[in-house]
Amino acid sequence: QQDDFINQPSMLEELITQKGHYCLFLLKFHCELNPIEMYWGWVKYQYREVAKKTFKGAKDAAFQYLDACPVEVIQQFIHHSFQFMSAY
Repeated sequence: QQDDFINQPSMLEELITQKGHYCLFLLKFHCELNPIEMYWGWVKYQYREVAKKTFKGAKDAAFQYLDACPVEVIQQFIHHSFQFMSAY
């Protein structure tokens, strides 16, 4: 609880900000506050909608849908998360 430790960013946070990104730590185990969980749910839904006959086909479909989520949908997930955060 010392000031010099509380105000010191972690190595992960420093690495992320050095690369020009924002680092936002979210509450643990609360999927409504985490846009990554919403993104993962979207990917799993899309993945399940396609028939996969081989392991290679399943692997290819996984990579396809991980890259297929439109930026607008990801922005909606982030907006939705921030709405939940503001309610708390």
